[in-house]
Order: sequence, then structure tokens, then C-alpha cells
Amino acid sequence: MNEKKLPFGLGLDYPAAIIFGAGASRGGLEDSRFPPPVDRDFFEIASQLEGRGTRELAKSVLSSVWELYVRIAGISLEEYYRDVETRSSIGKFAKTANQPKNWKRRQDELEELIRRVYIHTAVDLKEDHPTPLKSEAHQLLLKQLKPNCTVITFNYDLLIEESFESADLWNPVDGYGLHVFGKSNDWCRRWLRDRGVTKPTESRIHLLKLHGSLGWTLYANKSIRLKARPYSVRKGMVEPISVLPPGWNKRIDRNPYKKFWREARLKLEKCKSLMILGYSLPETDLLARALFAEVIRLRHDRKEYLRQLFLVDPSDEVKTRFVNLFNPALGPFGKIFKFGSMLELKGKLQGS
Repeated sequence: MNEKKLPFGLGLDYPAAIIFGAGASRGGLEDSRFPPPVDRDFFEIASQLEGRGTRELAKSVLSSVWELYVRIAGISLEEYYRDVETRSSIGKFAKTANQPKNWKRRQDELEELIRRVYIHTAVDLKEDHPTPLKSEAHQLLLKQLKPNCTVITFNYDLLIEESFESADLWNPVDGYGLHVFGKSNDWCRRWLRDRGVTKPTESRIHLLKLHGSLGWTLYANKSIRLKARPYSVRKGMVEPISVLPPGWNKRIDRNPYKKFWREARLKLEKCKSLMILGYSLPETDLLARALFAEVIRLRHDRKEYLRQLFLVDPSDEVKTRFVNLFNPALGPFGKIFKFGSMLELKGKLQGS
């Protein structure tokens, strides 16, 4: 295993797999007034958003956070969601006789606030027709991909979808790894029209959204339906979406998520290059840790080593965590490349 510096470009070995975390969306839109949040500053950003009833909803959620912890600062989204989710579960079968709290209402309010925050911070809502913000770093990176590459994300937002500048490799009609409904809906038609596509060809890479999407609702047969207006934010209105919220009870053993996680494992077992952007692998994300551990175990046992590991994160601690974790899968000759930010990665992709 050797840590290297790239003289120019990335020089990916194919097939490649790219994993996006919340920090990637944050880094791609870091120049925005309110950039997409990460776990530790979700409530800080939510408290500053205005319009379409989001401010009132945020106040209600923040009041609940204060009531539970007697502080707001330092409370992460995952920490609060887990507490509300577990207390809601306890309240279903171990009820108190004295003025029970309505934890389910708090959970529902938080889930709608999560949806709204990720829309407010990745979409320009000032116009009559919401306009997704652009991430040049995402656009440049996705251009590096070739057929049979895989994009994996733990994010709910649609920044990756909006960053594909053409339909040469991916389109939403068949690019999510399973059959979807709603292909004639507004968002999908707009995506194709903006890229000059009248009849999409088959996607040659898959985008696997392991925690779901703001752009999906569940369909009756446990497939997904593309939402016609995924960026809809209206005062007093709650929009259903298909996501796995940041709690302890992520049912990835059920479709459609079972399909996504299985394909992610198979692709991670075979890729030659792996890039991880803005994902910190928190201690509480036990399912992702188990996924990586199984992939690493198998690759080590078979001696099917990764050739390249790319890590993009401002935290040296996070990058060291992934180096130590993936050591057995890199073998004696695997190369490691580190970037401190999406901006640094963008500069490398531009050749600067």
C-alpha cells in the first residue's frame, strides 16, 4: 500500500465505484448562502431558513430539541432522531399513565423538516419553477465515469442526478438499479428535455441511493415512483417521500432497499478504484460498517485487491479511519490518494 500524489487528473482504474456522503453535497455547494447541512450543523442551518412555512416548522422542532436536551448547540440530527424514534417506539407498548409525550408527532415533524432543509439548501426556490443549484465538482467527477462504474450515495438530495450533464451514461428512466414508475412525470421529462433526449438509451451505470431519495415515493409493489415535483415546498403541506431516516431502525432487508444494498456490495467487491467523498462513517452507522467489513473481508480472502483508494474529506481523522479500515483490501501495492476538499478535487479534475 502506497500513498501517492497525482500529477494530473485522476487516472482512475475501471470499473470504479464512487461513494457520496453529506459532506460531498456540502462541498459541492459550499458557496451557497445556506449550504447543505451535515449531521453536526443540521439544526443550525434549519434555524436560518425562511419561507413557505419552513421557519415555523423549524421553530417547532427546535423547541422539541431544547425541551429534550436544554440546548441546541452541539446536538446532531442523528442523535436527536434516534432519541425521538426510540421513545416513540417505547411509547407504543410501554405507555405511561401520566401525560404521555406525543413522540410520533415530533418524529413526523422532524422528517418533514429534513425534507425541506435539503430542498432549501440545494434548490433555488425563489422562482416560480424551482431551479436545482449546480455543483461543478460533481459535474466534472461524473464525466470521469465509464460503463460499468457505480455511484453509491447515502444522501437524500438530487444533486448527483442534476449533475449528469448528458444521458450518455445515466438517466432516471432505468438508472436506479430497478424498474421505476412515474417516468412520464414532470421531473423526469424535464431532466430528459434539458439534456436534449427524446428517447433515452439504456443506462450504463447505476446510481444506488442506499438511504432513499427526496425524488421517490414507494409504490405498491415495493418499487419506487419518481415524484413529479420533488422540490415542492408549500406552507402547511407535508410531502411523502421514500427515505430511510437517520435512526436505528433502517429496514434495508426490505425492497426496494434490499436490492440497492445487495448491488452495492457486489459492485464494491469488484471495482478496481474506490472513491469516498464526504462520508465520515459514523460509529452509529452500523449497517454501512458491516457492508464495508464484509467487502473488505472477501477481497482480502480472495486477494482481489483494490488498486486505488481516493479519499475526499477535510478531516485527517476521517481519512485515516478509512485507510485503516481498507488496508486489508488494498494489499501490498494499492495506492491511496487524499484530498482535503471538493474544491481541491475540482482543481485536480480541471488540471490546475
